[in-house]
Amino acid sequence: MKKRVYIAILAMGFSGLVAEILLLREFLIVFSGNEFSIGIILAHWLILEACGAFFLGRMVEKFKHRLETFTIITILFFISLFIAIFLIRILKGALGVSIGESIGFLPMFYSSFLILLPASILHGALFTSSCQIYSMFSSQEASLAGRVYAYETVGTLIGGIVCTFLFIPYLNAFQTFSWLALLNFIVCLALLAPYWKTGLVQKTILVILSGLVFFSGYLVLAGQADRLHRDSIKAQWKNLNIVHYQNSQYGNICVIETEGQYTFFQDGIPGIITPIPDIPFVEE
Repeated sequence: MKKRVYIAILAMGFSGLVAEILLLREFLIVFSGNEFSIGIILAHWLILEACGAFFLGRMVEKFKHRLETFTIITILFFISLFIAIFLIRILKGALGVSIGESIGFLPMFYSSFLILLPASILHGALFTSSCQIYSMFSSQEASLAGRVYAYETVGTLIGGIVCTFLFIPYLNAFQTFSWLALLNFIVCLALLAPYWKTGLVQKTILVILSGLVFFSGYLVLAGQADRLHRDSIKAQWKNLNIVHYQNSQYGNICVIETEGQYTFFQDGIPGIITPIPDIPFVEE
């Protein structure tokens, strides 16, 4: 059982880093690759996660059912992550900003704060909850938080490597989300499975988890995650004809076709237009 707790903490660190990178890259497309926005987004994530670990974590410490609490917070975290990805993609439309137009500082500040708020706070609370479940199987109270942090850091490092060389080049945002959710729901299922006879609460959560594992697997294997991706980028680009959409370690490329003219966007910024419609005007 102790090994399952270690894996759960590793998965928490892994998922937190991947989620952070995922949301950061999605925001960069909407904020037109603005480097200043990177600082705003990271500051919001870190501050909100710290608030979640402290304030929401203090509430978590009062609950007796520690494994169940960890599982519920994990489920809520992934629900909020899914909503955050979708909200980012429709953000420009909601703010009334045109394609290729930059978003101002104030809308950038408050929109990123509000969208990140649920996911960041819940992931912060997961750290405190991880300390709680770790204490159930460890007698070393003095170094408990440090050990949990160490395991989370290892998961974070693994997450950075996997995200850079696997998720970003080969998977879209909703596919990455689906694999992350599937991994974490299976881990939570393994944590709670030995206690399925304990009571109604445990059985109810296990049934919900089983359904979420099935649903996450369905999103991945049945191609529904890719469908969500296509539908959301159509909404993001206001139903323009998207010829190509690709992520890499260096950024995002989107090619839009309008009446035989192709516009290449890098991180939401129009960079190349071909063929050029008015050569004399461009030469001037």
